[in-house]
Amino acid sequence: MKKSNILALIIIVIFIGLLTVSIMSIEEVPIIKVNAEVTVTDDRATVKIVSVEQEAVNPLKSPRGSSTAGFPSVEARAIINNAKVSYWAAEDYQEDGAYEFVIGFRKGATPNRGDMVKVIVEVVDEGGRALTRDIRIKIWE
Repeated sequence: MKKSNILALIIIVIFIGLLTVSIMSIEEVPIIKVNAEVTVTDDRATVKIVSVEQEAVNPLKSPRGSSTAGFPSVEARAIINNAKVSYWAAEDYQEDGAYEFVIGFRKGATPNRGDMVKVIVEVVDEGGRALTRDIRIKIWE
C-alpha cells in the first residue's frame, strides 16, 4: 500500500475513535415515559395515567421539541414545581386504546432531585379544547 493510503486509514481510525469516545461520554438527560389508557363510554372519553417512569438517556435519544401532531389528539406534558414546562408529547387520537409518550425537557428546565413534577395527559378535540385529563404527581428521584 502507498504511504498516503496508510496515512488516510490511520486518520480515519483516529477520527472514528474520537467520535465514539465523545458520544459515549455525553452526559445523559432526563426524560419521562408515560403510559396512558383512553376509554370511550357513551361518546365520552376518559383518560387514565397507567404509569410514569423517569429515565436518563443520551441527548440524541431525547425529544428536542414539542410534537407536531394535529387535533384531535392525546397530549402529555410535565410541569416542574408549577413553573417550568416540558416539551409537549402528542399522538393522534384513535379512540380507545393505550398511548405511550416520551416527554423531554428544554435545556435549563430539567427536574432536580426532590422537585415536584406534575404529569398531565389530556384528550383534546378538533379545536384544541381539553375533553378530559388525568394528572399524576411525581417527586423526582
